[in-house]
Amino acid sequence: MCCGEVVILISLAILSAILSLSSSCNRRNWLCTAPWKKWGGSCYLSTQRHLTYDDAREACRRQVAAPRSDQENDFLASLAQGSVIWVACTDRRQEGLWECEGFQDGQGIFANWRKGEPNNCGVREDCVYLQLSYKWNDVRCEIEIQAVCKR
Repeated sequence: MCCGEVVILISLAILSAILSLSSSCNRRNWLCTAPWKKWGGSCYLSTQRHLTYDDAREACRRQVAAPRSDQENDFLASLAQGSVIWVACTDRRQEGLWECEGFQDGQGIFANWRKGEPNNCGVREDCVYLQLSYKWNDVRCEIEIQAVCKR
């Protein structure tokens, strides 16, 4: 084996080690440091402040939680500690077409609407909050309530 082949083999071994390390350090393996709470491979934090939907998105760096299952919906409600919280879903782009953060084109969206919702009552109810009953209600995006950030 000549020097050039040895250098190539060593370079490939180093590259392989780097790639294997980077794949094991993905987002799902984050540690959730206090006050963040871990659930289902993600970290969650209640804002504890009442914010409009847009302000909540800014405070959460555009990562307001949108439940993907009954279990995650219940977990988020438990973080709210007796308060209503934003759900990262809106129909701002097209009335009646609900889009949730982390989902593409409305596909595979979990929804837990209260009976008779969404109803756009009073017009411009383009955002969603999670009620104390663990059900969803469409509301105006300008009201101020808590949010749960997700990372």
